[in-house]
Amino acid sequence: MDKMRLITPTHEVVEVFNSFWTDSPISSTGKLFEDDEEIDLSKYISQFIEYGEKDEDIIEKQNLLDFLDEINSVYHTRVSEISLIVKELEGLGINNKASLSEKIESGELNLPKFLACCKEATGNYTYSFASKVFSFIDEEKYPIIDSFVATLLNTYVYDGIAKSKWGDYSKYIDNYNVFRRHFGLEDLSFKKIDKFLWTYAKILSEYWSDLGVLSYDPVAFDPKSLKEC
Repeated sequence: MDKMRLITPTHEVVEVFNSFWTDSPISSTGKLFEDDEEIDLSKYISQFIEYGEKDEDIIEKQNLLDFLDEINSVYHTRVSEISLIVKELEGLGINNKASLSEKIESGELNLPKFLACCKEATGNYTYSFASKVFSFIDEEKYPIIDSFVATLLNTYVYDGIAKSKWGDYSKYIDNYNVFRRHFGLEDLSFKKIDKFLWTYAKILSEYWSDLGVLSYDPVAFDPKSLKEC
């Protein structure tokens, strides 16, 4: 796909796609490509409204197990043994969502350290899941990494760090900021841009039954970046 044909993520476009997650979307039509006519997006918007409601449910969870379990369930991150992750976190003095927030916001618990806990508990680095957990704690600082978001980010960025390097979360953030600067979106939270990228990719994937239109390859965590903790 020619990356130039993708719709340009202006502030207005990002706001429109974010509004699909609310009961009052700004518009029910939009373009899939820059040089195309607008199409009716109503059948897609209905499911995004449901996603918005589920996000609110996640935000309201205060019990640590409930909070992590709800993220895992809603976003289908397929992490096993969430209870074991909670036990690992309790060993760090984290007993509820509030204490998790305090540790993350103070910098005492960074994403690689959280991933190390997940690895110890489940045997796997739960990269996508971890980024979602951190994003729900601080949407201004932590972008989500998953196959849909990463695919469009990689397609949009002209000069940046190769996708193969994004297993280091700090490099992923660096490249995300290349995207924000290129399109003048520095004043928008990572969450708003995440929603735009994910929503747009989701519509593209459903608009064509053949998912070969874009290659939605996941990004694997690079254990070498744990040495930077």
